[in-house]
Amino acid sequence: MTFPTPNIDESLTTGEHPFIGNFHKTLPHNQFGEVDPAAYRKFKGTCLEIEAGAPENFEDVSAGPLLPPFSPNSDMQHTQSTAKFTSPLAGAATETHGPDPKDLEMPPAPEILSDSTAAEMTELYWMALLRDEPLASFAGNATVATAISDLKTAFNKALGSDSTPGRLQLGLDLPEKTGSLELNPQTLFRSGLHDEEHGPLVSQFFLRQIPYGVQLIDQQQVPYIRGKDFLTNHSDWLRAQNTGKDKFGRDYGTCNYFGDELANRETYYAGISRYISTLRDLARFVNRDALHQAYFNATLFLDAIGAPTDSGNPYRGNLYSREGGFATLGGPDLLTLVSEVASRALKVVWRQKWLVHRRARPEVYGGLLQMQCIGHDCQQRQYGLPAWVAETEAAQRIRAHNADQNGGTETLFLPMAFSAGSPNHPAYGAGHATVAGACVTVLKAWFDEDAKLMELIDIAQANDRTKEPGPLLQGLLQPGSHNSGELFEPPSAYNGGDAKNMTVGGELNKLASNVAMGRSMGGVHWRTDNTRSLRLGEQIAIEILRKRTEEYAERPVSFTFRSFDRQMIHITQGQAMSR
Repeated sequence: MTFPTPNIDESLTTGEHPFIGNFHKTLPHNQFGEVDPAAYRKFKGTCLEIEAGAPENFEDVSAGPLLPPFSPNSDMQHTQSTAKFTSPLAGAATETHGPDPKDLEMPPAPEILSDSTAAEMTELYWMALLRDEPLASFAGNATVATAISDLKTAFNKALGSDSTPGRLQLGLDLPEKTGSLELNPQTLFRSGLHDEEHGPLVSQFFLRQIPYGVQLIDQQQVPYIRGKDFLTNHSDWLRAQNTGKDKFGRDYGTCNYFGDELANRETYYAGISRYISTLRDLARFVNRDALHQAYFNATLFLDAIGAPTDSGNPYRGNLYSREGGFATLGGPDLLTLVSEVASRALKVVWRQKWLVHRRARPEVYGGLLQMQCIGHDCQQRQYGLPAWVAETEAAQRIRAHNADQNGGTETLFLPMAFSAGSPNHPAYGAGHATVAGACVTVLKAWFDEDAKLMELIDIAQANDRTKEPGPLLQGLLQPGSHNSGELFEPPSAYNGGDAKNMTVGGELNKLASNVAMGRSMGGVHWRTDNTRSLRLGEQIAIEILRKRTEEYAERPVSFTFRSFDRQMIHITQGQAMSR
């Protein structure tokens, strides 16, 4: 067993404003959104008792005050209670198939007062500002160029001045080249993973139909309303902190399902739909996905085009002339495995969230910045956040953006894509990113990750492999360009000079990054939640694959893949090693 390493935020209890860097959604708050210290101590104590093995629950933890809803259409049955904590006991579960949740740890998260967190907030502001810009035109977009310049300054400031244990790091959290930050239109809002920088921001596995037996999965989705953000005023923001709900009484699990938040609201079931074309579309997907569905779809597509397996699969070569893989080391085995790792990943990361780190969500930081720099009821609070974060170009534009949302009132609250704000569980680690890391690691280990995707599609087209109509076997694609309003063109051919460098592994890395960073695009996660949780998921998958190599009757069996840290990992006969 290793020992947990949270940052110092929770231990700073002697100051005037304790626990400002910690998760406290649905606990009682004052008018500034500061948590009641006694309520937080009870909450923290419950978490620690559960971590120590006590049969505790959260029934005695105080709930925030119920504020009257603003809308006459509110469902009063739902507004008369706070949102429930999301599965806090999951981290105390045990595990036999994968690693025990207590066997893995994450490094400390950046501290709330650090330059690293300020830089992460600057990126979140830019994601909110660029939420509706067409991804297809990012390379020539003047606002994108301004964002890159502003973020270079913010990230380099953090890299150069922050010495705290959980600080941002090149390679781990930020894309790098020869030891320096590498930020350009091909790395913006990506995770800096191997081959991820090639091609469009959106993975190829999102931009086409997916074969599902004799059916086709259409990956188009109804978009959220363009330009509509949430929690940009004090009332909505404070309500979300106290109750976890929006003004309609909807919590995170039920908000944004409704026609008042979807495009073409009158006929949205049969109305506008499109493939992922904006940051808001990615946020929409990860708000309502089935958690592992992106990787299940990728598995179906790679199988349909006959993507070669890893060289360690004994059925790839000529070892077996009378046998083929199916129940083991074949399609059904992989489809089950890529689903199985998801539940194991959640147990591990849920312990990190609730029982170890308890990091605040970004919407909390937006409130802190608002109270420190603008205040409420003519009162400002001094928390010690770096002054420079409110002076960035991003922060100045957020003031104007929020004024447009608020009828002229400038604020520094983080514009959220979801009306209830963040889900009701802590930020660090990230569930989506941990699952992404686990599932994508399985796929990179199973397939030849260095295979060129365009070549595989060309071969499948030549062989007429799938016998299915439609865009399944179109070549490499890019998101559609903006038409007008909510309308976008369908995906078009991607003919960039780097198309030849787009590999199976690179697009799988990109898929993991899309899902992880898509949560940040909605405003609910920090960059470091994502980048470090991808690595956590990878560790979980390695342990499960290690056990698998001992279970198979086929011999020899091995899995080899490139880790998120660009190390080659070889797994065979119950052993995993770098080489």
